[in-house]
Amino acid sequence: MSVLVGFIAARAGNFVALRYCLLFALAVALLVAFGLTARYRRTVLSAAIRTVEDAGVSMTEIRYSAWQFRILIAWIACFAAFCVMAAVDIFIHDDEGFPGVAVLAAALGLVFMSYLGAAASGRIRRGGVLLSSQGISQRGWNFESRLDWPDIVGVKPAFNGYPMILAIGYANANWDRRYTTRFCRLDRLPPVPMIEFDCRRFDVDPRILYSYVRTYIENPELRAELGTEAALTRARQSDFAS
Repeated sequence: MSVLVGFIAARAGNFVALRYCLLFALAVALLVAFGLTARYRRTVLSAAIRTVEDAGVSMTEIRYSAWQFRILIAWIACFAAFCVMAAVDIFIHDDEGFPGVAVLAAALGLVFMSYLGAAASGRIRRGGVLLSSQGISQRGWNFESRLDWPDIVGVKPAFNGYPMILAIGYANANWDRRYTTRFCRLDRLPPVPMIEFDCRRFDVDPRILYSYVRTYIENPELRAELGTEAALTRARQSDFAS
């Protein structure tokens, strides 16, 4: 409908309206695409896993969805462009004194652009969960969280309108966590010591993901293989079993 209205306006000579209609249509299409990436799993576990090294410690990383993050940033960019264009157009064509609406549109544009700036600087990022012989670390879109293995009670599946995996820590656990942004927050830390796997963020089946994480939480003798080829092999075996 937005595209149709835009072309009707363009045929009448209003090409400014066409710009806004097409941009709004793109934003709605991206919103639908974002919902689809959160709902449908498109890859096997081994494709979402890689071995990384941080501070000399080898870890197995289960990465968040790349497409979901890209679509999110593109969606924010659409609204940033929409607001900035609106501010400029209103300012140019407003002859009635102080352009209050233009200032409001510009302020909203700056808010959206601040998210883009945070993404460009790495303070907002794709994220993932890292398993090592020492514990579990999580890099959310805009936070970092960590629990050592001795601080974790256990793991269980949950459902809060969407599937989740909860690696639950003791109440007095040494829970290291922080937000990487002050204002531009797209997701939030849980209220208690916990690593919360929001399964919408991953491209893999939640049941396969749960089984893989549970293996290492409930079998301490296997944690030595994290950060090695053996952890990747286990993920490939999960793919075959599924």
